Amino acid sequence: MAPLRRRRRVATRGWGKFTMIGLAALASVVPFGYLAVISMQAPSGGQPGDLWTTLFREVPVVTYLRNSTIVSLGATITTVVFSTMAGFGFAKLRFRGSHLVFALLVISIGVPGVATILPNYLNIARLGGVGTYWAPILLYAAGSLPFATVLSASFFRALPDELIESGVLDGAGFPRLFAGILVPLAVPVAVTVGVLAFLGAWNDLLIGVLLLPDPEMRTISVGVAALQGVRVSNIELVLTGSLLSAIPPVTAFIIFQRYLVTGITAGITK
Repeated sequence: MAPLRRRRRVATRGWGKFTMIGLAALASVVPFGYLAVISMQAPSGGQPGDLWTTLFREVPVVTYLRNSTIVSLGATITTVVFSTMAGFGFAKLRFRGSHLVFALLVISIGVPGVATILPNYLNIARLGGVGTYWAPILLYAAGSLPFATVLSASFFRALPDELIESGVLDGAGFPRLFAGILVPLAVPVAVTVGVLAFLGAWNDLLIGVLLLPDPEMRTISVGVAALQGVRVSNIELVLTGSLLSAIPPVTAFIIFQRYLVTGITAGITK
């Protein structure tokens, strides 16, 4: 009887976990389904799909999407490049005070971006960065770098030192060793860091509002937020714009989800 009871307990726990995962997935899917249904409804006196036509006709969403793509990809590339190099340096090229610097880097992960937005804005304004693409790219990358560097360092620390030593003995310098051997091995972590940086930059509103005041340089998040009470009062149109804004990050997450799981697991467990 004991083995039978044990199997029943295992089965019950399995169904419980499955139910919790299903509820979490349902809670994530329902909002997108609701937005999709609202966006395809016919407005008063109109036809189904008119909301999308109105959105593209009255709002420069293509320009907003272009601006978001420039800023998000710029921040993503910057984060991936510098976090990968810094992670390798902290993991394999130890220097005096590296442990202290790494500890400060870990502590900085807990500092909210809102706490530093005012001094960052003042500094960027003095440099003439307000209204330029490089300013939000720099801030988004700076906000993503601490966690990205820690994750990359965890991955590189798990690689055997013999791999690097053999490369050095074969005559490969550290730049060649890093670019030719270690970077291909770090693809899962690099993709994980890149997707997280992209999502953070794409969905952010505050930095875009402060550093891109020109309507022609608005990102899609800022553009959708500006719809309500400024250009239109149609909540259905605002929800349609929100759905359009959510499509690129959701697509990126779906495409790279396999790398995300691998990269985060490698950075935590190794």
